[in-house]
Amino acid sequence: MGGARFPHPWIQDYYNYLITEKGFSARTADAYLHDLRVFLRFLEERGTELDAVDIYLLREFNRHLQEERDNVHITRARKLSALRGFYRYLLDSGLIDDDPTVKLRPPKVPRKQPLFLSAAEARRFLEAAEKHGPDPVRDKAIFSMFLYTGCRLGELVELNVQNVDFETGSIVLYGKGAKERVVPMRAELAEAIQRYLPQRKVNPKCPLPRRLFRSRRGYAITRNGVHYLVKRIAQAAGIQRDAVSAHKLRHTVATQLLERDADLRSIQELLGHESIATTQRYTHVVNKRLKQQIEKLDYS
Repeated sequence: MGGARFPHPWIQDYYNYLITEKGFSARTADAYLHDLRVFLRFLEERGTELDAVDIYLLREFNRHLQEERDNVHITRARKLSALRGFYRYLLDSGLIDDDPTVKLRPPKVPRKQPLFLSAAEARRFLEAAEKHGPDPVRDKAIFSMFLYTGCRLGELVELNVQNVDFETGSIVLYGKGAKERVVPMRAELAEAIQRYLPQRKVNPKCPLPRRLFRSRRGYAITRNGVHYLVKRIAQAAGIQRDAVSAHKLRHTVATQLLERDADLRSIQELLGHESIATTQRYTHVVNKRLKQQIEKLDYS
């Protein structure tokens, strides 16, 4: 067995593979590590080794997650997906002869329609950031980034100054798996960032001096810091809907572009979706609203 962090050498090898070969962030790799630890404890309680797992034991593990750990379907689906990736790696590495997850069916996860802001709410959100944010110039730039590029939260907090090119009007983002994509920088966004740069402060103790967005103490802004800002600005803007988050701002960009007849491929490229099926989720929202409008037609 490995150390406390890596309870088995194969798990440590897989963790290193996710970081070095797949380009996963430490945060994402740690999530996989957590799920594999849960599975390994389950096996140890039954006196089973990783290379002796079969489909029946995997099904038992699924029931264990549901009945004993009270995991909802989406959590179970994530953990079983982590197992699939792990066993595929073991098979490709020649550590096992058969992949026991091949016949494992994932729990059915009901698809939720993305929550997003209307155009009027998005406008109020930007106005509230500029008027009521704890650092108004910075906050206007942060939320302009979200609402004019559709970037992910991780992409925003990890954005470096040199990735913003005013000359070409573009921004380089690094998405899932460290995949690079270039997004256009609208004039309003460029103006917001240019206003912010002169007041941007870097604390000499900060290990990440190139990060664009900083806390008021000069450290690189964190995910939790942005989560706090979203809630505060939403409240100031009078947006009372539940679970407003940075990701909902990303949904807003996709939905607003679709409503303005942007094509799916362009939206996919902008948002960095690996599959067009992910982008197509937004068409259901638009189609539903269109249907509601059509119902208003009355020729009687």
